[in-house]
Amino acid sequence: MKQIKDWMVKRQIKAKLHLLKSKDVRIPNEIKTIGILAASSEDYELTKETIRQLWGYTVRIIGYYYDETNPNAIDSISYKHFDILGNPTEYFNAFMTEKLDIILVPSLNLNLYLRYLLLSNKCSFNLGFYSEMNESYLDLMLQYEESSLGENINRLINYLNKIQEAC
Repeated sequence: MKQIKDWMVKRQIKAKLHLLKSKDVRIPNEIKTIGILAASSEDYELTKETIRQLWGYTVRIIGYYYDETNPNAIDSISYKHFDILGNPTEYFNAFMTEKLDIILVPSLNLNLYLRYLLLSNKCSFNLGFYSEMNESYLDLMLQYEESSLGENINRLINYLNKIQEAC
């Protein structure tokens, strides 16, 4: 069952990537809502904590991390949240319809299901860390340094702020 879903999601990602070429990339003037898509609960929680330290509760955070072992945990997803045709279930309605200012990807390698969600949201600016896998999906990428994830996220947000000031 999982292999069929994987195959179907891969097909949908391939189709969505063709549409991505016409995407209108816009850096938001003011950030009020942030999406997070992370490969693990640790990355997700640390990213959420770092954002709260930077902006407090002035921004709304919505996001997910991938976890097959505990798919019923709050904010976790797995292949079980997709139907046999690779379509997301109603579990993702809030994320899919929310007008996010940015989507932050703290992970170097997103799996199929997180990549599908990244491409499905109409957010106009996606940022994260450079990897060959992320290259096609993100609008702004920084090289991941040897320091902690929190420090890397701070660098990424500082760089975004500098770009906002320059525009």
